[in-house]
Amino acid sequence: MSLAVVFEYEVDPARAEAFEAVYGSDGEWARYFAPGEGYLGTELLRSGDGRYLVIDRWRSAADYDAFLDGRRDEYAARNESAARLWLRERAVGRFEAG
Repeated sequence: MSLAVVFEYEVDPARAEAFEAVYGSDGEWARYFAPGEGYLGTELLRSGDGRYLVIDRWRSAADYDAFLDGRRDEYAARNESAARLWLRERAVGRFEAG
C-alpha cells in the first residue's frame, strides 16, 4: 500500500513565495527526499487564506520509515531551519491507499 504523509501549515503571506520554494514539488524538501527508495513525490496545495497542505507520497510506510531511520537528526535540523517560513505546523497524519 502506498503512503501519503500530510502536514498543514499556516503561512504569513509575506513569506508565501519562500515557503513554496522550500515545500513545493521541486523544493528543498522534495530534493532531500528524492534519493529515498520508494519516494514518489511531493504535492503542495494552497488555500486562499494562507493555509497549505504538503503531501509527501511514498511507495510504502516501510520505505518512508527506512528513509527517516538514518536521517532523523538531519530531518530535525532541516525542519528547524524551515520553521522561519511558517506560523504554524500541524502533522495531519499518515494515510495509506489500498
